Amino acid sequence: MSETNNHINYSMRGVRVEALSEETIEFFANEAAKLLEVNKRTYKKMDAFMEMLEEYGIVIDVVADSEWLVITNAMCHNGTILMPNGLYARICDGEPEAVFIFFHELGHLLLGHKAMLHYSETLPSKHEDSEWQADEFSKCILRKMGIKYVPEQLSFRF
Repeated sequence: MSETNNHINYSMRGVRVEALSEETIEFFANEAAKLLEVNKRTYKKMDAFMEMLEEYGIVIDVVADSEWLVITNAMCHNGTILMPNGLYARICDGEPEAVFIFFHELGHLLLGHKAMLHYSETLPSKHEDSEWQADEFSKCILRKMGIKYVPEQLSFRF
């Protein structure tokens, strides 16, 4: 399939960011896993892992479920991952989907996602989709943890 057809067939789920290949994302995920000491034991102590992230300037902000806007599972901004208490509890319980969502949000932060504000005559590709990149990052981290999980496509619920 030609590159042009790739662009036509791809529907963006997130903001357009600098294009990253699967290999580049895997490199960043592997480096993050080394730095943060992510391994198979991490899965059993996600509460301690999330708390430890504060040493790196990453804050986990847990909001009461009754106050959470249910348009998304979690969100991140400026070094903070914001999530409802129910998701936090599922992460601590080691639920694969919840752990995937957490590392997806961490991926946004560690990949430095910022919307690209520019005009382009070319249509975006999946490699420029912040949501695709965060999914790939999370899948790499979960493999490091020995979690076999295939995510559904995450998206905003409107």
